Amino acid sequence: MVQQAWPGVVDTLVLGQLALVLAGVLAALAFPLIVPRVAGRIGAQLGHALLVLFRSTPEYMLAFLLLQILGPSMLPAVLALALHNGAIIAHLLGRQAETLPLRTDAPRGLTLWGWELLPRLQGNFRALCLYRWEIILRESAIMGVLGLGTLGFYVQKTLEELRLDRMAALLLVTVLLTLAVDSLSRSLRRAVLPQDRVRIEGGRGRA
Repeated sequence: MVQQAWPGVVDTLVLGQLALVLAGVLAALAFPLIVPRVAGRIGAQLGHALLVLFRSTPEYMLAFLLLQILGPSMLPAVLALALHNGAIIAHLLGRQAETLPLRTDAPRGLTLWGWELLPRLQGNFRALCLYRWEIILRESAIMGVLGLGTLGFYVQKTLEELRLDRMAALLLVTVLLTLAVDSLSRSLRRAVLPQDRVRIEGGRGRA
């Protein structure tokens, strides 16, 4: 618990929170790429293709590729998780932005994004980020198989040493951490956007 579980929990939380914040920033900047009134019809098609590329590429593959480029550190995993989850959030926000009723004299381009779409989608944006929080944390733990000091690293190490008792204890810690974050995320989502909870939950199928 002192030499493996605690350091693993700390690194998992640090990696997950960094990835969540960066994913939120990327999503806020990227979702207008698929809105024709902001990016234009051709630009929206290109933006949609870009988001499909990142949200359909597994995080572990992205992390492995970035690991070869950037070297062994937490940065490749942070970038991989942020790109993948940010693309998912941006896709869902962009779809919601396309359905918003706008005035006939509404502006276009970045003015529409900054003064109309982003403020009106703030509640959905926060709810989607909280929805992905538990998923990002779980993926952060698994990123330990790439050599990072998250819980997955210590689970793999104890498995190689055939210390099944320690492995079971670490898996239990991982499950409890995930359940705690998931419970907190659900409570915060209900507080942020209670009326759209069902729609946000349903977004997992479209992501």
